[in-house]
Amino acid sequence: MKFIRAFDASHIATTKLAPAEAQILHTLEQDWRTISVRPEAVTRFDPSLLDAALPYAFMLERTAPGALRTRVAGQRLHEMLRMDPRGMPFTSFFTEEASETVLRLAEKAFTAPAVVGIPLIANRSFGRRALRAETLLLPLRDAQGQLTRVMGALVVSGHIGTRGLRFDLATDQTVRCDVMDTPYPDRRARRGAVKPPARVEKPGLRLVIDNS
Repeated sequence: MKFIRAFDASHIATTKLAPAEAQILHTLEQDWRTISVRPEAVTRFDPSLLDAALPYAFMLERTAPGALRTRVAGQRLHEMLRMDPRGMPFTSFFTEEASETVLRLAEKAFTAPAVVGIPLIANRSFGRRALRAETLLLPLRDAQGQLTRVMGALVVSGHIGTRGLRFDLATDQTVRCDVMDTPYPDRRARRGAVKPPARVEKPGLRLVIDNS
């Protein structure tokens, strides 16, 4: 599959998603990038900033190289699967044929690190047009500064219906891989950011910064 690297709003114009769904992904990424330059947001991630994207949003944990588990999932994701995806592998959203490639692409969010956008398609019953979809992966750093999480969203253009969906890769579109500067800076040492408490019950998440 082909790749693109640079982020800009023209991605909305070239995607085959409906404008409303494309805007959800754009808003989610803009919120993520805004938080990354706010010193007061360094130690905590505020889900309220996701606004309209929350029903489509998820939080994934990398439990091992090439293994992602869904920890948080919005209501629309429940509707896509027709089950609660929390605690399930991220591959639960995809067909068996697509799962290996999706995990390989998702690894780039951690190892590059990179913002990753994967165009998808969901085939439906005979005689019904396939649904266009896309998932966006945005890397997060944990309290120890390690890349162990990604936040993101999965959106679908069209009516989901009453049957669960499983997604394939849309091979007629371009996979986005916006590689960040490496080594990426540690915000804990910049702009006089307040260090997190030595002891917290639920460590917050830190955003990876793209200084480009």
